Amino acid sequence: MKKILIISTLLAMFCMTGIVYAAHTDDFDGKTLDKMWTLRAPKNNCEYTLEGGKLITDLKAGADMYIAGTDGGACFLMDPPAGLTDFSIEMMVNAAVDGPMPPACQPGLLFFNEAKWAYTVWGPYANTDIRLEDCVGASYRWRAETQIGIDMAAVAIDEDVWVKITKKGQELEFFAKGSENEKWVSAGIDKKLGPNYTPGDYQIGICLKSWGGSIDSTFEFEYFDIPEVPKAVGSQGKITSTWSAIKK
Repeated sequence: MKKILIISTLLAMFCMTGIVYAAHTDDFDGKTLDKMWTLRAPKNNCEYTLEGGKLITDLKAGADMYIAGTDGGACFLMDPPAGLTDFSIEMMVNAAVDGPMPPACQPGLLFFNEAKWAYTVWGPYANTDIRLEDCVGASYRWRAETQIGIDMAAVAIDEDVWVKITKKGQELEFFAKGSENEKWVSAGIDKKLGPNYTPGDYQIGICLKSWGGSIDSTFEFEYFDIPEVPKAVGSQGKITSTWSAIKK
């Protein structure tokens, strides 16, 4: 009886850990979007499905997210992990589902303070490179100003791309790699936008945006993770925690 009680207690603790801590991870293996996400698409220009362990998004052309007042991008948002000042967000994205990456678009990881219109987007850019784009109010920066990006010679964007942002205090460092087993390539550290991302003032997630010259575009995402948040079972690329079974 004592042995059974111990095993039952351990199983309960294990399941509770999965329920509590998996709230900031998603392997997109369900049939519906997890409740931790909020889709912000003010122009109703983004549709999505979940199939085969992927979040598949269809973004209309001209979904621009630029300076304050230009609000056409689509965002999948969640609150950052409570109690963690320093953490990372990472995901895998296929920006070239139907061939080369479409023109004039960028799917990427996102830090977003809507009240200040302060955002940081990091991801594949218009089949050109992987780069940081950000804005505070009317102060918009692209790679020429941020000097943060990774050329395709270092990390290709023809298929799956792994991207990561690490937050340490008010510093954000940006990484990418071309396969699960490769080492992360750092594009550099930015200190300008970090002060806008303080507890209670921002959200994190996935951004999809496009601008003049863009076309309707499809992007696929295979996981979203915060590595510093404990899991019931460790994550290696695609999340394999017990949350996958619990949330179905």
